[in-house]
Amino acid sequence: MTRMTQYLANFIKSFVFSAFILMVVVTFMQVVSRYVFGHSFFWAEELARYAMVWLTFLGAALAILEREHINIDFFIKQLPKALYPYANVLINLILVIFVAALMYYSLPIIQTSMKIHSTGLGIPMGYVNLALPVSGVFMIVYLITDSVRWVRKGAET
Repeated sequence: MTRMTQYLANFIKSFVFSAFILMVVVTFMQVVSRYVFGHSFFWAEELARYAMVWLTFLGAALAILEREHINIDFFIKQLPKALYPYANVLINLILVIFVAALMYYSLPIIQTSMKIHSTGLGIPMGYVNLALPVSGVFMIVYLITDSVRWVRKGAET
């Protein structure tokens, strides 16, 4: 793992951890406030939901970095070991194209949703929807890094 990749991973892990803690604290606070004091915060559910959206997409980027996504490698294991790197680079290329398409088609949605404000927090919904292209950039960086690793190390990886 390169130094830049490790720095990005640490930054994302810190952000995901912070979003998780925020989500847990806000949800706990909301439950206690509602059932003990009979008062609820109008913004709490929204904040927890938006933290979960960011946590999910950035967590998916981390899963790509660690190669932790569910995969079916039955067919790849049927190939000769010498072809493993090529198969994995091809899979990464397909994933890069898929993620890039998701990012591209999310941009008009984000642009439109910047004009729509959430009811509880009053923030533009585009900030919530930005989770997809932001995490997509990380995913593409990690897929390219993984592909370079496959090419350099070959079947040893």
